Amino acid sequence: MREEPSMPVDHTRTLTAGPVTLPHVAASIGAVYSRGYREEAPGWGAAVELPAVLELLDAIARGEVTPEQAREAFAPVIERVNEYDRKMDRLAQDMADY
Repeated sequence: MREEPSMPVDHTRTLTAGPVTLPHVAASIGAVYSRGYREEAPGWGAAVELPAVLELLDAIARGEVTPEQAREAFAPVIERVNEYDRKMDRLAQDMADY
């Protein structure tokens, strides 16, 4: 089981799914972790504002975007999660080496 990083960060990203663009979508990384659930899933440890998620689901329901496009819209958040995880891993290693 992965250890929970101890320094959460908030950020915003523009999410784009096909023709739908959601600017300034808020996300938090490192604050929301479900122990034992979905730990290996992309984006584990991140929270994205619910209105943006609902907006993408509505766009799927209206046929404006595909589910694949909606999923891919979260790539900037997942990229930031991966960057955060790498930094936290380096920090943990530095602390262990100290």
